Amino acid sequence: MGSQPSKVQVLKCPKNYDPQKFKKITTLFDKLDKDSNLGVSNDEIEHIAALHIKNCITRMQKTKQAKGKALQVAKTQLTLDQKNATDKIINEFQAKTKEEERIHSAAVQTLDNRIEWYESLDNEGKSNAFMKAVMPAGEEHIDFWSFFEYMKHKTEDIQNIEK
Repeated sequence: MGSQPSKVQVLKCPKNYDPQKFKKITTLFDKLDKDSNLGVSNDEIEHIAALHIKNCITRMQKTKQAKGKALQVAKTQLTLDQKNATDKIINEFQAKTKEEERIHSAAVQTLDNRIEWYESLDNEGKSNAFMKAVMPAGEEHIDFWSFFEYMKHKTEDIQNIEK
């Protein structure tokens, strides 16, 4: 009965894995498996467990540092984006302000020209300007209703007319 030899499993490097790295892993496992039973128990792993925890902490600290640097980069980019957006808005409003000033200046110049023209009129010119403003198109005189239409929003001006 127990004449069969015990089978020892031979460890082979998996396909597509570096044989040198596999050798390092098997060597480390052999060091941990002090009783050579192809299994590592709790009492055999104290040293590697401490290294595992130390490496976990180191990786987390590096991740934490990387996240801090990523935050700094993101904040720097946001500051640049904010400045660019602010500059763009300021430029847009400055352009709108200049356009409004240009429109205002053109309107004032038109009004000044019109005032200058009115001031240059003699009595006949003033009469002609009034007739043109009040008289219906194609007519030769002012009728009551055309006069009414002209004056209905100018009743405050009536007190300027001598009695």
